[in-house]
Amino acid sequence: MRSFLFALIYFPLTVLWTLSLFPLVLLPSDKPLVRWLVAWMDTVLWLARTIVGIRVEYRGWERLPDDRAYVFLAKHMSYLDVIAVFRRLPTLTALAKTELFAIPVIGLILKKLEVVRVDRKSGRAHEQMPRVIERVVATRRPLLVYPEGTRARPGERRPLRSGAYHLQLGGRLPVYPVATNSGLHWPKKDLRKRPGTVVVAVGEPIPPGLPKDAFMAEVEARVIEASDQLMREVDGVDPAALPGADPRERSLARR
Repeated sequence: MRSFLFALIYFPLTVLWTLSLFPLVLLPSDKPLVRWLVAWMDTVLWLARTIVGIRVEYRGWERLPDDRAYVFLAKHMSYLDVIAVFRRLPTLTALAKTELFAIPVIGLILKKLEVVRVDRKSGRAHEQMPRVIERVVATRRPLLVYPEGTRARPGERRPLRSGAYHLQLGGRLPVYPVATNSGLHWPKKDLRKRPGTVVVAVGEPIPPGLPKDAFMAEVEARVIEASDQLMREVDGVDPAALPGADPRERSLARR
């Protein structure tokens, strides 16, 4: 019943909020848009806490620098991930495929938020990383990267993308691994929400200069396996025992 009540409020609210963004993208400054985004996220987090009993705990965020750009390399299990992270890092930017910029209004919002355009259809996205690095370093904004590329259910193993490896070449963008257990409480493609504490934990930066295989092994350990460990410690759940999980599977870097 609590999940149903949350959905009854959350979905209409999101539609109204999206419509209200239209005039904000026409303003010369991006500050009103960012403030409205933060206000909506505050509302969603309040609804999740009040109705469903989901609370968000931030760990290790004091490690993040506030005077330079870096890669925020995060586990992605839930839409809540984006809301919780952006609320704490409203200057956050991300990579988006070129096609999204052609969508009316959506493209304007992405440009206003300085989201970085990447042509993924070419199959050579890694060759665009030097341009991305220059853009991010110049604006001193953290860059959100999901190594799995999309949401993954707890216990699910997906191939890891190597974009973060190419972004950190040259040592100009440090990479901070981020683990979470959000998928247990705000599941993918499931209206049911489960009470508890969602932890978003920032780890020590991955050492620069590692060979690709060693770097991807660090991503596996510090993002994927660290998220599994959070689920065991915080929720008492072994993700390998969940339906659909395959403990034999290992995430492999895309070459």
